[in-house]
Amino acid sequence: MTALGSFGCGGSDPDQPFTEFVVAVDDETFVVRASDPETIRLGFANLRGEASVFPIGPLLRGDGGFNAPWAWHIDPAAARFTEVAIEVCDGRPSYVQDHIDDFVPIGYCPWGGRVVAVRP
Repeated sequence: MTALGSFGCGGSDPDQPFTEFVVAVDDETFVVRASDPETIRLGFANLRGEASVFPIGPLLRGDGGFNAPWAWHIDPAAARFTEVAIEVCDGRPSYVQDHIDDFVPIGYCPWGGRVVAVRP
């Protein structure tokens, strides 16, 4: 799959491209919507097993229109992939759901999160 094939339109700018990555953390999944070109590149590299990175970013309430059934999502404008992060922002999606008030101020960074698919 080429990166171009996974782009859609989102946000307030209808010409702004984005990619939606399905991320697995243990036996749970959530969706990261990314618009930053380097983040998108790293997401595809992670999917192919070429980069050992995980998502990180500010957490917002609501599913954002793409992260159902969770009542939260990583801010698409600030979503990134990283190799390291502090432990306090780590956790499974269900743990984030149950402790959302703790994650909104610090963000989310599931250390074990790996891209397993890209939404068409």
